[in-house]
Amino acid sequence: MADKEKKQAAVKSKSHKKKIKKAIISIILIGCITVIVVFNVNNKKDDTKTATVTKENTAKKGNLTVGITESGTMEIGSITQSYELDTSSMGTSSSSSSSGTSSSGSSSSDSSNKSDAQGMQNMSGAMGMAGGQSGSDSSSSTTKTTSSSSGNESVSDSDLVIKKVCITSGQNVKKGDTILKLTTKSVSNVRKLYKAAVNSAKLSLKEAKVDRDSDKLTAEYEYKERIAAGKSAKTTYKATLQSLDSAVVTAQNNYNTAVSGIKTLPLKIKNLKKKIKKAGGSTTIYKSTSTNQNTGSNAGNNTGNMNGTGMGDDKNGGTSGTGTTAGSTGSQSSSNTVTIMQQQLASYQQQLSEYKSNLKNLKSQLKSAKKARKTGKVSAKKTYDAAMLQYSNAKTLYNVAMDGIDDDVKDAQETLKDAQKALKTFEKYAGTGVIKAECSGTVTSVGYEDGETLSTDTDIATYMNSDAVTTSVSVAQDDISEIEVGDTVNISLSAYEGKTFHGKVTSISTTSSGTSTVSYPVVVTMTGDVSSIYAGMSTDVTFVTKEVKDVLYISNKAVETEGTKSYVTKKNSDASTTKTQVKTGFSDGHNVQIESGLSEGDTVLIESRVSE
Repeated sequence: MADKEKKQAAVKSKSHKKKIKKAIISIILIGCITVIVVFNVNNKKDDTKTATVTKENTAKKGNLTVGITESGTMEIGSITQSYELDTSSMGTSSSSSSSGTSSSGSSSSDSSNKSDAQGMQNMSGAMGMAGGQSGSDSSSSTTKTTSSSSGNESVSDSDLVIKKVCITSGQNVKKGDTILKLTTKSVSNVRKLYKAAVNSAKLSLKEAKVDRDSDKLTAEYEYKERIAAGKSAKTTYKATLQSLDSAVVTAQNNYNTAVSGIKTLPLKIKNLKKKIKKAGGSTTIYKSTSTNQNTGSNAGNNTGNMNGTGMGDDKNGGTSGTGTTAGSTGSQSSSNTVTIMQQQLASYQQQLSEYKSNLKNLKSQLKSAKKARKTGKVSAKKTYDAAMLQYSNAKTLYNVAMDGIDDDVKDAQETLKDAQKALKTFEKYAGTGVIKAECSGTVTSVGYEDGETLSTDTDIATYMNSDAVTTSVSVAQDDISEIEVGDTVNISLSAYEGKTFHGKVTSISTTSSGTSTVSYPVVVTMTGDVSSIYAGMSTDVTFVTKEVKDVLYISNKAVETEGTKSYVTKKNSDASTTKTQVKTGFSDGHNVQIESGLSEGDTVLIESRVSE
């Protein structure tokens, strides 16, 4: 066993030595190969030829800045010039137009009649036209028709027709330049409509003033009437009560008289009959004949003295007569007395009959009078209270009536002002027959062609907005704190290499964009001349974090450093060169400030080696 183990150990030792030898040999081979390769490369380098290239760089004065630079794309806003006069509801007559292919040609009779009936009562907004005015201007404008050379598009007297379009897309215009020319006829027609609106508004104002003055008179009259009624209310109330009471008293007296007569007249009739019989007269119903005036007169005189001293009684022999002459005969006196008593008897009997027949009616009249007095007092009190209420509130009711009494006049005045303003606006806007540019800039689109009519639905032209030339860039969250709205930025455009534009930060979004890296959109508005800027241009925006102004600088590549000193190769006027020491300052990464050693306009050389 021991010998076997010794043999195995010897075999392992021999195998280990072989592995070591192989490793050493491999290392030696790798080293040889490396030496050969390096040798060949060095030999090849020695065979390559190089050349020195020199560029000139001029010392300039200017600003050096450093900051955060981000890329973006230019965007350009627009300004739209629209047609501001809405005359669509001012006229309905139609004529043929020389442009367009619309088949809406002539107005239908129904539409025309409806417009005539309305009398062009409404204008749109401040240019609205009041209707109902009679006159040649307004009436003729709704019925008159004209025709032009060709076409069939409907054109009303309220339309402004374009004679010529004076601008094209891409053209630069200045504010006040003529962009459209209008036909003289269409301008004249629309002017008539605006003037008719002014005349109608004036008429409406006059009517409103007349109505206002009438309402004032009515309010004043009613006020005075309430005051007068209030002042006389108490007297009227008392008179009404007195009249009601008087009616009851009268009815009561009539009823009492009848009742009394029914009670007393039978006895009087009985006594009178006895006297007539005693005097030898008849007691049958007597109908007065009044044969002579004296007899009737005497009878009338004696009627009021019945049962009095005017007629004798039985105890005194039955003689009658108060004024009988002593010389009269006894027979004639007796005859007259009987006649008078017979007449009185007839009267008594007639009265008794009437009393009995009218008693029920008189009682009813008394009841009605009492009822009327009761209800009349309530009604009189109600009327009195109402009059006093009107009296006490007369001033308040007057003020209520007067409150807002001028509103219609004010509205009419405003309507007139609007109509006058609309006419003035029209004259200023299109009265000369031309439409002018409202701003300066490059035309990006034109909305009309020759022969078309202006409409509020179609813009006249669109211009590039020089105040809205912007670029939007994304700034990382680490840098966003360095930027504020209003900061000045430098803008470089790929299309204009070497030229720096300027702008200002106009907005910073608080909402981050991106998923892998957090950044925030920042909008920069370009300032200065932007006439050469087009939408879509690539930009580099530098948010300035440090800036030195009005310093002398050269390219960083022109400076060579030896230890702590800096040198440049300065080109002299005779084309010779001088190694010149300079003192450097702030650098923006491309250029470096020269504090001393050079002057503005000096030329320095930048040397570089290139392979041939």
